[in-house]
Amino acid sequence: MMMDAIDFMKSHQSETPSKWREFAQYNRDNWQWLKYSYAIAILVRKRMAELGMTQKQLAEAMDCSQQHVSVLLNGRVNMTLETLAKLETALQINLLGHVLDFQSVINSPGVLNDPGLDPASQIEIKTKQVVSGYAPRKKKGPKKKQ
Repeated sequence: MMMDAIDFMKSHQSETPSKWREFAQYNRDNWQWLKYSYAIAILVRKRMAELGMTQKQLAEAMDCSQQHVSVLLNGRVNMTLETLAKLETALQINLLGHVLDFQSVINSPGVLNDPGLDPASQIEIKTKQVVSGYAPRKKKGPKKKQ
């Protein structure tokens, strides 16, 4: 039985190696600007929802492609000042002011698992406590048997 599980896993093994280690290292190396990108993405998504705006509509207002907007909304882009200005104009919002307020909370000692802090001293702040109106998506999981 144990051999069946091992054989099954080997037969379904990916041909390409996992990139999780590189991904984790990238996050660690770039955390200083990634935290701003994440905050901006959350605020942009919230504002788009308030306006009932689609990615395509935002792309048209910014004079860029919908794919570029999609990448921006993932929160993993080192945005230029030009991009930030286009977002602010298209959404009629002061992103930099909001993000700086958001970051003052996030940068409090021990928040968001800052790698420079002692893990025993860390506190946890949920995104929905920091950004009003933020609601995480429901995770889809296996249905429970009744």
